[in-house]
Order: sequence, then structure tokens, then C-alpha cells
Amino acid sequence: MRKKQWKGFGKRAGKRIWRIALPLVIFLAIVFFVSKNWNQEWHDLMTHRFQLNPWLLALAFLGFLLQEVSYGLIWRGVLARLGFILDLRPCLRIYLASEFVRYIPGNVWHVLTRILWVGKYGVPRPVAFASITIELVTKLVAGALIFAMSVLFWSNIWAVSTLAQGTPLLVVLGLVSILALLIGLHPRVLNALLTVVLRLLKRNPVELPLRYRDILFITLGWCGSWIIAGCAFFILLRALWIDTPFALLPICIGIYAVAWDVGFVSFITPSGLGFREAAVTTIFILAFPLLPAGLSAIMAILSRLISTAAELLCVSVAYVSGGQQVRVIQQEELAFPSEAGHQVSVECVSDPSV
Repeated sequence: MRKKQWKGFGKRAGKRIWRIALPLVIFLAIVFFVSKNWNQEWHDLMTHRFQLNPWLLALAFLGFLLQEVSYGLIWRGVLARLGFILDLRPCLRIYLASEFVRYIPGNVWHVLTRILWVGKYGVPRPVAFASITIELVTKLVAGALIFAMSVLFWSNIWAVSTLAQGTPLLVVLGLVSILALLIGLHPRVLNALLTVVLRLLKRNPVELPLRYRDILFITLGWCGSWIIAGCAFFILLRALWIDTPFALLPICIGIYAVAWDVGFVSFITPSGLGFREAAVTTIFILAFPLLPAGLSAIMAILSRLISTAAELLCVSVAYVSGGQQVRVIQQEELAFPSEAGHQVSVECVSDPSV
């Protein structure tokens, strides 16, 4: 018995150390990359009038705030297509306040909070679980779709565009990616892919009960959300480097969207910490080599800080405004056993009413 306990403790400790150590290693790698040619990078920054424009910084912060609000709006649209219409204010409050719990150790509590809370408004748990699954899948696909569209703008400034040698390689790559993603969103294809992935993860299959046009509409909403965030990302770059060409706008939108996807699918660090920053820095170097590498690393870190600040502001306001409802939901969570998240997911996916 003691051996099993020590073995379980060792696994948990190992996971925690890994989650802390890996982002640290990635951060140090970025610092090493920048400092390796620091003199040249610093010279580039000074040559291109590096500065911090507070007005553009505030505008970028506003853009990230709008993206946070869009999350709740899109989830409301998902629920509406599943047959449950919530008023705007409670829907935003539920979505944003439940995200507050995401900062508590454990990956299931914000999902469980939303499921329990929306149940107070008559939404069954299977429907709530399905709405979260649809929200997540379409958000990921929309990020990849936005990036594929941005690739169409890479041909004039891409660092390795000479590989195309006059052929429409980038255009073809972008169009094929867009077509593949649109096909992958079809309910039959999407449900089949989800079944395969969940089986590999040793989870019960989930079938998304939506028509193709509904999925496309939700994905379009996420594309709008990513465009808002990408514009804020571009404005942030302008706040740091006044000489940023406007041709970089679609590139910035695509980079920010796909970097979020990379951070999410890493599954190792919370909110993709380290992976998202590495993706931003790397893709910037490929897409626009004239941008100082030191500035791309600064952009990766600063965008994380500002977007997190915007998220915390929205989440805190929603959490405080929830008042008594938040405390009731938290008490219900405490009543759940340690395997609450697993039990809720099993109950949801096994319910034939979804």
C-alpha cells in the first residue's frame, strides 16, 4: 500500500515539476536566442525607433477585452443552436466567472462550474457539456483557419519565399488548408475525427448534435473573435515599433490565432505557457525576418501579459457580480467527490438525449 502511495505521489510530483520546468526551459531558450546576438538586436531596435506608445497600448488592451467578451457571446450562440436561449447578462456572467476557477489547480473545475451554473437556468448537463465541446473544437479550427488565410499574404514578405521560385506554392498551401478545414467541420467528418481522438485518449465518444451550417456559423464567430485579438496584437506591435508596416496586419492576426492553438494542444503547461510564446517568436522570424528577433520575443511576452490582464479584469468583474450564485456553485462543487469531473463527463456523453 505504501509503495503504491509513494508511486502515486512521485507521479504527481513529477508532473508538477515538469509543468514548471518546461515553460522555464522554453523561456530561457528564448532569452538565449535573443541574447546570442544582443548587440545586433539592440542596434536594430534603436534603428527602428523602438518606443512604447501608451495610447496604442491602451487600444490593444481594449481589443483583448473585447475578445474576452466575445467568448461568452459565442457560447451563447452555441447554446441557442442546441435549443436553449439564455439572456445576455447571465450568459456572460456564467462564462467569465467560471473562468476564474481555471486559475485553481486542476483542469476540470471551470468546466464543471459552468455546467453546474448553467443548470440553474434549465440547461441539462449533457447539453452544457456538448456546448463546451463544440465551443472548444470550433475555436481551435477557427484559429487554424485564420492562420491558413493569413498564409495567402506571406508571399511578398516570407523569409523562405524563394523556395516557391515564382510558383503559387503559398497560395496553393493556404487554399488547400482552408478547404481541408472546412471539410473537417462537416458533422460526419468532425464526429468521426472526435471519436478517433477520444479513443486514443481513452475517453468515451462524443457526438456533436449540430447541422453543418450551425457549425460554420459558430466557427465564423470565432474567426471574428480571432480577428479582433489579432488586430489588438498588431496594434501592440505598433505601440512598440512605429515603423511596423500595415502589410503585417493579416500576418499578426494569423500568428496570434495559431499560437493560441499551439499553446492549447501542448496540454503540458497551463494556458500553453511557454509554447505560445515560442510559437509567436518562431513564426515572426519566418514570416517577417526584418522584424528584430529581440522585438518578436518582447511581443510574445508582452502580449501574454496584456491579454492575461484583460482576462483577469473581465473574469474578476463577472466573478464579483455573480455574488451569492458563485458561492452556491462553489458549495455544490465541494459536494462532488474527487472524481467529479470524470463522473460529469461520463454522465454527459452517455446520455442519449444529447
